[in-house]
Amino acid sequence: MIHDELRKRVLLKTGLDHITSRDCEQIANGINQSLNRHISVTTLKRVFGFAKKQHSFSKYTLATLMDYANADELILPDHKPETFAPARPDNIKILSFLAENEPYAEAFNGQECLNPKQLVLEALEILQKQNLEFLPLADRGKCIGMVYGKDLVYFLGCDDQMYGTLYHKFNFDLYTAIAILRRS
Repeated sequence: MIHDELRKRVLLKTGLDHITSRDCEQIANGINQSLNRHISVTTLKRVFGFAKKQHSFSKYTLATLMDYANADELILPDHKPETFAPARPDNIKILSFLAENEPYAEAFNGQECLNPKQLVLEALEILQKQNLEFLPLADRGKCIGMVYGKDLVYFLGCDDQMYGTLYHKFNFDLYTAIAILRRS
């Protein structure tokens, strides 16, 4: 597992308080400009837990991140395969989903919908203010899925090391949060 301190230092170097999957491109460009080394956006998404990781990171990736973050004094632990998502009890079923290729249904006239790019925190506020269990996810006028409040609460409360603190989880977009929930 990548040392949490290294992740924190990369965030400090970039000036970000929290990270979303969209910030990985900005970090990749910053590394390329400052060190003239290339780390792919996908690799950075794996480092920060937004993409599935099956193998240990290369020495090149770790060395580049350490150089970028000026973290030469950090000693990284031996790299072992990480579990990607916490095990959940068998009685919990994730109901939130995103349609794969086609719209799930036409957007509902007059009903409020959430956008998959909205943050988990915003979605929970909307669901709670309106006292709703779920809302459809709509993008460009088409319903592409549903999000359930209980699934978002579970996402925030699951005990895992990969996705960081509760503060970071609040700032995930719905698309990423649902993808993580469906993978686990």
